[in-house]
Amino acid sequence: MIRPFHLRDLALVHRLGEHGVVFQTQAALTRIPNPVRRAIVHMLLGGHYSTYVWKAENGDAAGFAQLSWGDQNSSAHLACLGTESIDCTGKGNEDIDEDVWLALLDELTVVAGQRGFHNIIAEASENGPELPILRRAGYAVYTRQDIWICDHPSGETSPDLLVPRQTIDDWDITVLYSNIVPGLIQSVEPNPPINAGQNWILREDGELAAFVHILEGPIANWMRLLIHPNAQTRPKRIVEAALQMKSPSPDHPIYCSVRRYQSWLQGSLEKAGFRLWGSQAVLVKHIVQQAEKRVKVRQGVLEAQTVPSSSPLIQGFSQPNGHTN
Repeated sequence: MIRPFHLRDLALVHRLGEHGVVFQTQAALTRIPNPVRRAIVHMLLGGHYSTYVWKAENGDAAGFAQLSWGDQNSSAHLACLGTESIDCTGKGNEDIDEDVWLALLDELTVVAGQRGFHNIIAEASENGPELPILRRAGYAVYTRQDIWICDHPSGETSPDLLVPRQTIDDWDITVLYSNIVPGLIQSVEPNPPINAGQNWILREDGELAAFVHILEGPIANWMRLLIHPNAQTRPKRIVEAALQMKSPSPDHPIYCSVRRYQSWLQGSLEKAGFRLWGSQAVLVKHIVQQAEKRVKVRQGVLEAQTVPSSSPLIQGFSQPNGHTN
């Protein structure tokens, strides 16, 4: 059975956390994962992480899982998971046991649904043993992403190309996101985190052509790019300008996540000094499904409805920050 973390579970989470699998790449690469610290902080102070401990009814297996989430987001991320099975000698085996994983993931889905989440997102290596297990647990691959790393920029510069994002730019950033990210991905992936990290934009002829988001971490930085395919400025120059804002080093590199729907950016990253770190599948487990409900309406009721003699007045639509259609 699964239950929230308690201090008596400290030893279990500490032991399994050392060999746990992380499914949230940004957090794993920009800061040292510490499942025990996250569990204690959330229990005492709250926050955006929750830890659950699971034990098999017959006592021959145990595990833990952590969920994370953002502000005003109906999706949770599977942050970390660790399990062990007990053999006949009473010793724990922390190798991946498919049956144990499936049991834990199944109960974790129930808990996430009770908390009001509609989806659980997980990022898994395309070549690791976790991917097939997640798919058997009901996770579907929504997209794939390539992670690039840079610790020695190319040396070329593009001064004054990007400017800091202002509040007046937020509407255009949302429009750029909607034009680039496929609708299926938008349903589970929130808009760019404009209120976190540092953000820069590029405008061409008054139109937003690129958005750069960089989140700083203790051991590395994380970058996301939204560049319109029709931008006049070469993507390589945009990447070089972003690296000037937060110059990487061997001790503090910068990672860039490129979803496959923007795969055309990868050549520009390589020319700017990035190299491929790895490829992953982005999976989603749907907890809530919309069901169509047909409503029967009597014909007599419809015939009794009257049609207004004049058309309704449609008010002009005004976009935020003074932009109008």
